[in-house]
Amino acid sequence: MHIVAIDDDHRMLLDRRHGTLTWTLPWAYLRIGEDPGRVARGLVHDTGASPSMARVHGVESAMEHGDHFLDIVYRCSAERVWKNSPVSSSSLWWSLDEITSMELASRTKSALVTAWPQVWPQV
Repeated sequence: MHIVAIDDDHRMLLDRRHGTLTWTLPWAYLRIGEDPGRVARGLVHDTGASPSMARVHGVESAMEHGDHFLDIVYRCSAERVWKNSPVSSSSLWWSLDEITSMELASRTKSALVTAWPQVWPQV
């Protein structure tokens, strides 16, 4: 599952893919019985921000390394209170201007296109 998280300054949370220059939406694998909304909020909380309730943004069928799976994309807003978090996060908050010049993973581009009207309606 992935999370589209937008802070109160309209910045998006992105995570760098390990060993590459590609940025992606923060993600996690779900365990059986795990609450996906709670996991999505946890990904945002780990940055020190205070996330709102996560809602389903979309579902994509994906193939990776020969395995087929469903990728649930959640969306939430986040208030920048910058609490200390006991968990370290490699995710960073980026403005629209910064994002347009970054190398993004294909799923991230797809989520951005879908979220654009709600996230940046003035653009």
